[in-house]
Amino acid sequence: MNSLSIAPECLLLSLFLLSLIRPESAQAQVSPADAALSQDGPRAAIESYFKAHALGKDEFITQAFAPEAKIQFVEGDQRKEWTRDEFATRFQQPAADEYRRVRRIQRLDVSGTAASAVLTLNYPQVLFTDHVSLLKTDGEWKIVSKVFSVDRRDVAKEAIKETLRDWMLPFEPTGIVGNIYYVGSNMISSFLIVTSAGHILLDTGPVEMLPQVIENIQKLGFKPQDVKFLLNSHGHFDHCGGFAEFKRRTGAAVVASKLDGELMTRGGKGDFYWGDDLAYEPVKPDRSVADGESVDLGGLSLTAHLTPGHTKGCTSWSIRVNEADKDYDVLFLCGLTASPYKLTNNEKYPNIVADERNSFRKLRGMRADVLLASHGFYFDLAGKAARRKPGAANPFVDPDELRRHVSEMEKDFEEALLAQETPR
Repeated sequence: MNSLSIAPECLLLSLFLLSLIRPESAQAQVSPADAALSQDGPRAAIESYFKAHALGKDEFITQAFAPEAKIQFVEGDQRKEWTRDEFATRFQQPAADEYRRVRRIQRLDVSGTAASAVLTLNYPQVLFTDHVSLLKTDGEWKIVSKVFSVDRRDVAKEAIKETLRDWMLPFEPTGIVGNIYYVGSNMISSFLIVTSAGHILLDTGPVEMLPQVIENIQKLGFKPQDVKFLLNSHGHFDHCGGFAEFKRRTGAAVVASKLDGELMTRGGKGDFYWGDDLAYEPVKPDRSVADGESVDLGGLSLTAHLTPGHTKGCTSWSIRVNEADKDYDVLFLCGLTASPYKLTNNEKYPNIVADERNSFRKLRGMRADVLLASHGFYFDLAGKAARRKPGAANPFVDPDELRRHVSEMEKDFEEALLAQETPR
């Protein structure tokens, strides 16, 4: 809420990471009839209330709430109450961190001319939960009561470190298919592509994970100094936080998309979702790749496919490799998680919805015999690695996995979009 003057602070990283593992946990449980979703249904009143927050304008409060409405705040033994007009005075201007404030309809139930809803207002420092009641009078829905509570987040760096520790547990390096090896942690991916002219490394994880990546490369019998290209999936610290140090040690050329390369050059600062919270040592790419361009080494070619949405320059990579005299199309998926983001009225990333939908469309038209991704849980790394046996069918080969994954993520995205306020 604007009037509370909540300063931007570090988000609780574990909440976002959990949404990556189980995207359905971030989905709104919207259960309305068709009328509830129409512009003359109760949702219209809720969206006016949301717009009051987004725009910082009291006029939307008077549109959304009935004149006799009561607004109550409950936190422990603290109780406060406002009339509609008193509450409206709290909305004077948009908050400075509006681009990080995500509002959702978590539940909406309609019975005749009465409705109830559960709303969440997810801000960097606090999570508000609103329980609202609505009535339809003279053909118009109005909010007649609102009771809200707050979960205050005292987010310390130690909490982030603890989460990273859980995501950077050692994982035995393993062959995936052909000349592709996994050298990352239990949760954060790093891939080594071996060629006769040197090697390619895709992502390093955060700088804290770099020693593990280097050790895994050496365990496989390869030398980190032989890595010629350091490729990026996207510019978040948990994927490229170790780039600057790895480049110093090996001299590998850093390759990234233009937009995520700019984010990497800023060390992750100015991110459209994280702000400056999850910064890392800046690194300037040696080469910028556009959609469809390739990185070639030792007779192999990795093609860049821009799949923005999770970040503005999110880059998936494809390659064809051979194993046991058979060719396989391999896709390294950047990531499609966008449901935790502010999808509507986002001035920092106004085209996020179009980008995400275009990425779904592009990926549905691609073929992948083997789907890999920036996090191991996306492609069941642990399960498939355990089933990988000499002479047996390669469990990483699953030509239908990309379609299934895209469908799941698209459903998650569209449900999250439906739950947020409509574009203004």
